[in-house]
Amino acid sequence: MSGATANLVYTCEPWEIDLGRRELRVDGNVIPLGSRAFQIVQVLVQSACELVTKDDLMERVWPGVIVGENTLHVHISAVRKALGADRGMLKTKAGRGYRLLGRWTARQENARVGPADLAPVRAPTQPVQGNLPSAVADLIGRVTAVQHLRDLMSAYRVVTATGPGGIGKTRLALEVARTLLPEFQGDVWMVELAPLSDPSLVGPAIASVLGLHLGGNDISSEALAHAIGGRKLLLLIDNCEHLIDSAASVVETVIRMCPAASVLVTSREIMRIEGECTYRVPPLDYPERDRSETRQDRVRESSAVQLFIARTSARLSGIYHPDEISTIAAICRRLDGIPLAIEFAAARAVTLGLEEVLSRLDDRFALLTSGRRTALPKHRTLRATLDWSYELLLGPERLLLQRLAVFADAFSLEAANAVAGSSETLPAEIADGIASLVAKSLVTTEISGSAVQYRLLETTRVYALEKLTESDVVSEFARRHAEYYRDFFKRTEDERETRPSHLADLGNARAALDWCFNGNGSAEVGVGLAAAVVPVFLTMSLFTECRRWSEQALLALDDSTRGAREEMHLQAALGMSLMLTLGQLDAARVALNRSLAIAEERGDLLVQPRLLGTLHMFHNRIGDRKTALHYVKRMAAVSRTIEDPAALALARSLLGMSLHHTGDLSGARVELEAAVQHGAGSRRSRAVYLGFESQSLAGSALARTLWLQGHPAQALERARWTVKDAASADHPVTLSVALIWAISVFLWTGDLQSAEEHIDWLISRVESYALGGWLAVGRGYKGELALRRGEARGGIESLRACLEGLRAARHDQLTTAFSISLAQGLATTGQFTEGMTLVDEAIRQVDANGDFTYMPELLRAKGGLLLSMPQPNGDDAESCFVQSLEWSRRQAARAWELRTAVDLAALLAARGQAARARGLLQPVFEQFVEGLDTADLQAAERLLATLGQ
Repeated sequence: MSGATANLVYTCEPWEIDLGRRELRVDGNVIPLGSRAFQIVQVLVQSACELVTKDDLMERVWPGVIVGENTLHVHISAVRKALGADRGMLKTKAGRGYRLLGRWTARQENARVGPADLAPVRAPTQPVQGNLPSAVADLIGRVTAVQHLRDLMSAYRVVTATGPGGIGKTRLALEVARTLLPEFQGDVWMVELAPLSDPSLVGPAIASVLGLHLGGNDISSEALAHAIGGRKLLLLIDNCEHLIDSAASVVETVIRMCPAASVLVTSREIMRIEGECTYRVPPLDYPERDRSETRQDRVRESSAVQLFIARTSARLSGIYHPDEISTIAAICRRLDGIPLAIEFAAARAVTLGLEEVLSRLDDRFALLTSGRRTALPKHRTLRATLDWSYELLLGPERLLLQRLAVFADAFSLEAANAVAGSSETLPAEIADGIASLVAKSLVTTEISGSAVQYRLLETTRVYALEKLTESDVVSEFARRHAEYYRDFFKRTEDERETRPSHLADLGNARAALDWCFNGNGSAEVGVGLAAAVVPVFLTMSLFTECRRWSEQALLALDDSTRGAREEMHLQAALGMSLMLTLGQLDAARVALNRSLAIAEERGDLLVQPRLLGTLHMFHNRIGDRKTALHYVKRMAAVSRTIEDPAALALARSLLGMSLHHTGDLSGARVELEAAVQHGAGSRRSRAVYLGFESQSLAGSALARTLWLQGHPAQALERARWTVKDAASADHPVTLSVALIWAISVFLWTGDLQSAEEHIDWLISRVESYALGGWLAVGRGYKGELALRRGEARGGIESLRACLEGLRAARHDQLTTAFSISLAQGLATTGQFTEGMTLVDEAIRQVDANGDFTYMPELLRAKGGLLLSMPQPNGDDAESCFVQSLEWSRRQAARAWELRTAVDLAALLAARGQAARARGLLQPVFEQFVEGLDTADLQAAERLLATLGQ
């Protein structure tokens, strides 16, 4: 049978676009392209190199259908892929549209209709044929995946949905095929290859499903393709990995010879054929580990949790408490969001309970065995799913997979070579082996920028680790793993303060430390690894882990490491982590002093400034300002000697803070502004050893200094900027420091709403990261806020608890400020004796420790108490106010001066000395020229108005 048709063909050597046959050809060879992608080519070539806008293109290719730009991008990508080396012919005009370049000529040709065109076009009323099973349950969490796979099916003629066993490839492919039925206008058939073991039966299996009677089992790919001919057809070929070569050959032939056929494949391994588009089916999304309080509704929104709940709701109530939801999230996370594993776990939870399932996931292959009776054998237990993939591997691939199982998290190719390689193995062989395991969905890739890392899903890792353990070489490769990360963290020591480690590096370090110190590993390697990695734990605010591994490693020191560089780093990390989590314990001071002594013995000038800075912080926190000042001066001297600008910037920050506390506000401002200016260039110059970031400390202390000097507008601006900058650093200690000092500025200026927001933020941070003493600070600010709002009882209770917590942690840096607030609160409730005792004790402490910046406010508070008593003592109160003014003027602390001037002027006015009162208050009030309407300025203005009448 033959015939001729008019056919328009566009040519631009070596390319041809055949509109009649709907083919894109290069050098006469057909390039597979999906129907919608070909329509894009047709629209562009007919536009004669003119720009076609995105909107016009979408309207012409998808008439009457609303599609997103993502769909268009998928199809444009398909066209570029088809053009191969000539992809530059398709030009993008950013934000506008596309044009197809080249000198295209059109010709009419009477093409002979080949065998592939003999099948009749389906009549409109002819029913679609197929064998897709009906859906028995909703497909949870796959809306985006379904849409993306649908787009790929219209852009490419062959798409492979790939991924590890149990990821849900078949269910997703079936859902896509069902959604395509209304618009496909062709037959849709599913061919299941899992039951087959003979590669020669792939063709006959497809022929049988399609009802093609070709005779015998020896059916060639060409014979099958000729029989399909020009039928409008979508084939869903399921479970190809064990017959991948044969399946690939058949699919490639069908795509080449059958222009109206499309193929959707599911396989754990891609086919690697011409025109294939690969879609790696992602796991269901699950809640990541989050140290902060995660909202329950957000956890419930994750598709993995939704699937778990859906599979248990039929036999359980389906109503879960927050703790139970957290357990479900942990189960889904441990199972990497793999749907099949989650369904197994949900089935077990019905009988065993959530906590039991979570606790037994280390033995998941014995636990997760409740597969559906109707499931394929490879899906009836979790172990069977892995056995299926493992048995398909070649010998060297099995060995490599086993060795890679020692990586507890993602790893680089360099790491894989160091740990899994051998003297007989070339790096290229390791790279090829990993690439093969990726192709077979046993290793996943993680790409961040230009960096590529690899990872075994946890279930795959557990399985492979079992195999490695059976071979009695697990200790050898665990040691290699630990040694690699010890050397890795040593090598990257210079970058650790400015380039946060990849979380996967820390995950591997944790696993290596566990092995080193579990009794069967190498404590010697563990000491070196711990010394290299604990500073990173500090930098990333993982203080509990830092303390744990520092203590563990210090117990394992021997003669070769005692007094050496390793002990120096471990003692420093232990001291800092103790200080941040448990307060200023003697153990922290002893550890820090021991680290400094080793650094001095070794002549390690690079480390000394950082340790001196940490000791300054320790003594500053316990209120020993004189010793703190001594350490920071030593730090500055050493920093100048070694010409370390980052250390010198920290020294200036800490010196500025010390001067601030001792009442030298002018000196403090000079040092703090210099430190802020130093850090304005780049974050690299601001990051300092042990994770302490000088820029935020300097900025927040500068904000307080500016307020005290009488610049409230500048103080507020600096406080807000510092908090914003600290938040962008993604470092909890840095942010907490900024919040602690910024809150005081908000309270002082009377911005109670901002104060409350930042107090809540602070409490949330310190609770999440176990920053012991700072939690008491947050509660103290809560109490001060309550007092300012007239809630005396609650405020007093919070402040008492705050001071008790601070004293227990020897965190005395803010005890004076909170003692003043508590004394003032006690006065409002008539508890004058306790308030006076508190103020007098605070004055004695200030005299002893040099915390003079609060002396003006202490004396003002004492004067206020004397006036509030049932029998006011005006003379003593006036004396206190006068002394407060003297201290304020000596420090040039205009803010304290204004507050005291208001109180003294009010006292003088009450005694009938209005003129004297006005003469005192007016010049102090006029010093504030910024125009910021603070609470103190309002009080002064009201009093002056009264005095003027």
